Amino acid sequence: MSETVPTLREELLPSFDAPGDSPYTWLRDMAGTLRDHLLVHGAVLVHGLPMDGPDSVATAREALGIARHTPTEAFNDRGDFGDGVLSPITWPGERMLCPFQEGSFSRTFPSVVLTACLTPPDGDGRTHLSDARRLLDHLPAPLAERVRTMGWTLARTFHEGFGITWRKAFSVPDRAALEKLFEAAGISAEWLPGGTLYTVRRRPGVVDHPVTGEECWFNQISFLNAGNLDPAERAIMVKAFGTYLPMNTYFGDGSPFSDDDLAAILHAYDSVRTDVAWRRGDLLITDNIIMAQGRSAFEGTPEFLVALGEDQSPRPGSRGREPEGDR
Repeated sequence: MSETVPTLREELLPSFDAPGDSPYTWLRDMAGTLRDHLLVHGAVLVHGLPMDGPDSVATAREALGIARHTPTEAFNDRGDFGDGVLSPITWPGERMLCPFQEGSFSRTFPSVVLTACLTPPDGDGRTHLSDARRLLDHLPAPLAERVRTMGWTLARTFHEGFGITWRKAFSVPDRAALEKLFEAAGISAEWLPGGTLYTVRRRPGVVDHPVTGEECWFNQISFLNAGNLDPAERAIMVKAFGTYLPMNTYFGDGSPFSDDDLAAILHAYDSVRTDVAWRRGDLLITDNIIMAQGRSAFEGTPEFLVALGEDQSPRPGSRGREPEGDR
């Protein structure tokens, strides 16, 4: 992303210092206040918590009164530490991570994301938060309206011997269980030669926030689009898999996003971006519908843990309903 676009000042993100004594009791007492801030600002940063492993993250989630969310589909091979605590998605540290909202390719997704910093990155590595309520105003009007009315399509292909397997991605033992999951999840599938599984699902690209009613950009159009791969890597993928790339995104009618469309989306993420610098013991609490989360390149060996919370589906009759004709 361009570094010439000014970002929001870091101090606009509400932050609190947890006391050294009984920090989880304090967190429990502050839960209502933090929730109120989430609805206004989209994210809250708490400093000074004893974040030292999966148990501490689960304890923080419980203190906040946040029910755990279990994803129905994994993007890639992600560490699972039990009790709803995960590693961040696997991504090269030297590469920037485009902002995205957890589970936005699924019918049911988490409404809250907790990110705990056990070891901060070296240097100036920062998390990027982009306000999905403001993002649409920074897109070309025709592009915003097309996604608003048509939604978006994710095509995902599982090739034997490449990447995560479909069994691991969907946590199922066999094809019968997979078909049952697809029926519930609104995913169409086709088996190709060689055991290759091709899947397609159509999702809303814009949803109404379930509490505030605000219109929010909610998708992974940019993050999962093949056009944002490194050109050399994309060429290798196309040569190996042809049109059945591991991941690609399209408009809701199946037509492709142009390079200009993708550039406009990335620019919009940048235009509404807040940067978060990390300290050991920080807990970042984000509203997953309001805030898309990415990061800059990271140096050193930073350690983070993630807890996803509170199942959410688009409200019936809202902009978040699935386009007509989808299963």
